[in-house]
Amino acid sequence: MPYLKANWPLSAKIHAFTTLRPEGYSQDIFAGLNLSYRVQDDANAVDQNVTKLVQEMQLPYRPEWIHQVHGAKVVNADQMLASTEADGVYTHQSGKICAVLTADCLPILLCHPKNLGIAALHAGWRSLHQGIVEAGLNALNLPAHELYVWLGPAIAQKAYVVGNEFREAFLDLNPRLSEAFYQDEDQQWHGDLYAIAKTQLQDLGVQHIYGGEYCTYSDPTRFYSARYSLRHNDHTGGRMATLIWVENNAI
Repeated sequence: MPYLKANWPLSAKIHAFTTLRPEGYSQDIFAGLNLSYRVQDDANAVDQNVTKLVQEMQLPYRPEWIHQVHGAKVVNADQMLASTEADGVYTHQSGKICAVLTADCLPILLCHPKNLGIAALHAGWRSLHQGIVEAGLNALNLPAHELYVWLGPAIAQKAYVVGNEFREAFLDLNPRLSEAFYQDEDQQWHGDLYAIAKTQLQDLGVQHIYGGEYCTYSDPTRFYSARYSLRHNDHTGGRMATLIWVENNAI
């Protein structure tokens, strides 16, 4: 099964990756490895996709996905249920999976390489504006400068056209975020989720940040993209999963 492995310098016993679209059981506009039950895909196909994920990636158990609502709530992995409304999951236990689903929003993985603590955050613009990054760090309650962070695949700045009110909302939070926006020749603003997340992480003391080089919109054969699907199919399409767990007794 194709996937993107987190490109951070951590132990192989810390499993961290994002699934890719090919080689799943979903059909039509969901074609591929759609892992979300909330996008009107055939539930049997999603079941098969999740089973494929568990078996081929050797997950310690079959995970549940939280009900993501574009907020800033982060919950313990023990509360990771389909009915749990949250946009982040954390744990201080080995063998526990933290995971989020995305299709343009930014998945963020956090890990302390020595003092067990991991988290997965669903960081769309609303969550970033509401403080999902700080909430994730607070949940882990570990020294920020010792954490390692991987930014998984999201929509890149060139493809992410936003309104000026979007830009102003972030500048009100932090004027330094002006560097995360540019205006094209048609006077449209483009926002950079990667840059916003990096600035927020750095301001909170995180030093080890990796990833951030992909664009879900520009590569629809490998990635699901809600914006791409809406523009071409009038539907939001499927979702990828970004997961992290630590093998038992690995840290």
